[in-house]
Amino acid sequence: MEDFAVRGDREALRKIWLACFGGEEEYVDFYLRRRFRPSETVVWREKGVPVSMMTLMNLEIAGRAGAYVYAVATLPEYRGQGLMRRLDAFAKQAVLARGGAFMALVPAEPPLFAMYEKLGYRTSFFLWEKEADAVPSRRRFGFSRCGFWDFARLRGEYLARFPGAAAHPLPELRYIYRELCRYDGGAFRWKEDGAALYAAFTRTSRGLWLRECSGPDPEAAACALAGELGCHHIRILCGQPFPGAVRVPYGMGRTLRPDGSTGPLEECFPGPFYMSLMLE
Repeated sequence: MEDFAVRGDREALRKIWLACFGGEEEYVDFYLRRRFRPSETVVWREKGVPVSMMTLMNLEIAGRAGAYVYAVATLPEYRGQGLMRRLDAFAKQAVLARGGAFMALVPAEPPLFAMYEKLGYRTSFFLWEKEADAVPSRRRFGFSRCGFWDFARLRGEYLARFPGAAAHPLPELRYIYRELCRYDGGAFRWKEDGAALYAAFTRTSRGLWLRECSGPDPEAAACALAGELGCHHIRILCGQPFPGAVRVPYGMGRTLRPDGSTGPLEECFPGPFYMSLMLE
């Protein structure tokens, strides 16, 4: 049956996570210690034990509350039984009951876009992407580490450029920042023409992944940052177009109607839409 998680479900959720997502056990433990909230975790139980899960993180668009759907997983032996559809129906009612107007998510891989379309989600969030070898920078950016409060302020200014930006409330943003800094990433700031700018990044096995940048030339910033961090390859995801970048689908969303049906985000919110730095 569907239900909300309780504190005693931690080990069962840990088992689901590792079976479905893999990854390092230390990261799962970090999430369960720092972010796990039973009242925001929907589970399906068999004989009282969770075998499927879905996390509902707080999210806002244009000042209206909604939910970001994260860590959706079912143990392999319980797949094909429609559990995720049942959890989705339960989650919709829970979000509505809490005054939420929408739900959004980032599919973990391209084939999942079609699956979520069947649940009423539509691709509304796009980013501009480019991969390239890092070119030595011809200019100095004067990067410095960006603390959380500085990051939150600068990111708020950046999101204001997009009427349909998906914004994390401060507690959620704090967790994202901590995760970013703990796992091979962080946020740097610099000044350009008197304006304070920032870039959020993660280092991967391939090089530097620039995940968000408020500067006018994200590729130049990525190359300069790669040089400082000793990376030779860059991948850039950005909210605005820049030379050589390709527009790619990133996130999906749906509005929630009182009768239980759903609609596209465009029926309730203004565009353009923007979403990035999500837990994926």
